[in-house]
Amino acid sequence: MRLISRMETLGRPLVYGVVLVSAAAMLGVLGVGGCRGTNLLSTKEEVQLGKDAAAEVERRYKVVQNTPEARRVAAIGERVLEHCDRREGVPYSVKLLRVDQVNAVSLPGGPVYVYTGLLDFLNADDDALACIIGHEVGHVDARHSAKQISQRLVANVGVAILFRGRSQDIASLTTDLLNLSYSREDEYEADHRGVSYAHRAGYKATGMVRFLKKLMETEKGSPRDPELLRTHPYASARAARIEKIIERQDYRYGR
Repeated sequence: MRLISRMETLGRPLVYGVVLVSAAAMLGVLGVGGCRGTNLLSTKEEVQLGKDAAAEVERRYKVVQNTPEARRVAAIGERVLEHCDRREGVPYSVKLLRVDQVNAVSLPGGPVYVYTGLLDFLNADDDALACIIGHEVGHVDARHSAKQISQRLVANVGVAILFRGRSQDIASLTTDLLNLSYSREDEYEADHRGVSYAHRAGYKATGMVRFLKKLMETEKGSPRDPELLRTHPYASARAARIEKIIERQDYRYGR
């Protein structure tokens, strides 16, 4: 990822980028968290990144509004968000994008997008949709994308990372954020959080298992992986773990 943000909009001096790299280097020297899982972004910075990226996403793609499908996504999203674990200072939103891919994505600091291709794939399965939205909210709650950004800052110590706010830089960053591939553990955590939030909101966790199995069956023998399996891998193992959560009735995550 070519990491360029907009620190001027956060009210900090341009030199902050160099200071941040130095801090990353010191963390590496000290072995803090083994650099893995280290988060160098404050919630305020994470939210600003998400706002900038969301503006770029909504410039590229059409946000669907005032349709039964858009209202369905918004209503389910609102119910799920009532039960997430990270609320303070995080302006969540759940919107429907006109993109013909079976996928949903989240950005740092709160924006969640469901693609119209996913709705077409799910049909009327609200349980699955709630779990998928919960999964994306889970990534935000756990700050998974912010941690990836921080890890790449650490990995690029010695590179001049400037925060210039140029439109082409935000466009590049947004493309990277939309195509993040999470680690196995991040996916498991987002799944557990997601089915927990959906369950608290009155939806069934079996919807997520049903969706993952349907996706794998539909794409079996396909010459290339679908978008969702590239950005959210390990579907088979994830389905098995969710089935164990259901069997144990172990829905509660966090609080």
